[in-house]
Amino acid sequence: MEDILLSKLKGTPIGAALGAAMGKAVHEIPARDVYDYFGKPITNFSKSHPSSPYDFLLPEEVPAEVFLLKVVLETLVEAKGFDPYRFAAKLVAWLEEGEVHRYLNPTLLNVLRALKEGEPLEEVYLKSSSISAILHTVAMGMWHYDNATLAAEGARLMALVLARGREIEEGAQIIGAATALLIEGEIDLSEENEKYRLLEEIADSCPELVEGKKYLQRVEEALKRNLKLEEAINFFGNGEYVWESLPLALYLTLRDIRYPQRAFLNAVNSYGDFGGATAAVGFLVGAWIGAYWGIEVFPPEWVEKVELSKELIQLAEKIYELLTS
Repeated sequence: MEDILLSKLKGTPIGAALGAAMGKAVHEIPARDVYDYFGKPITNFSKSHPSSPYDFLLPEEVPAEVFLLKVVLETLVEAKGFDPYRFAAKLVAWLEEGEVHRYLNPTLLNVLRALKEGEPLEEVYLKSSSISAILHTVAMGMWHYDNATLAAEGARLMALVLARGREIEEGAQIIGAATALLIEGEIDLSEENEKYRLLEEIADSCPELVEGKKYLQRVEEALKRNLKLEEAINFFGNGEYVWESLPLALYLTLRDIRYPQRAFLNAVNSYGDFGGATAAVGFLVGAWIGAYWGIEVFPPEWVEKVELSKELIQLAEKIYELLTS
């Protein structure tokens, strides 16, 4: 069996890719339309619903946010840390390669276009409250897996390259800290009380949280009530807004951390009566399950099939070498 840290570093981006790839099939699709078209919830790679914004992608292909994650992992490896200017340059190169057709968030796309036109990095950001603008910050939780406070602050700075706003800053901090704590694995989440301790550790690692603290408390409340998937969607919401999809993803992860397959499938099927950001929720829950359990938690045939699998695993291996050398 390979080193547990290496397995977790691989599991984080692979889980994100798997969750986004499967979740995209029903992204923004209401529950009734899902059942009319598929006949059942998503349980594997599936061709997207015709009304999904990802209907042009193959089942195993991933949305743009996974490419963003790949770019930021490449930046960490090349710079041996986070270099915002290198990150921006790589994003411009990505734009020129035409990869942004993967339904990139319009706010982020406008930023990339401005960077391509030569506008200064410090001036091109746009205000946003979309979860899609901060998903890639799980990378900072990988890089600072042994220090959740550094992971939170690094994730905030990473997010600010592309977007600004209170939701962006606080949401990124939570993602960075949660990812680091799950990889570190010092909190045994098989015990219910330890789930609450993890939420406390996230809050303590993000000293600038204001709204975020309220939503961490809502996650704790939902855990105590043991909300089912539909109840959780109604409780948190499940849209692109940071304070809907982020706490929902954290809740789904913690509620079923001992049953990771159930947590994962709930995430990619978190569409609700009016649709939902299933690709984003799938991205986060997949990443966090992989961060806690390691890459072995996912079926090998899934890992082999999902787009960017080899590249993400190789990047995780390089990060492991840098962090442990």
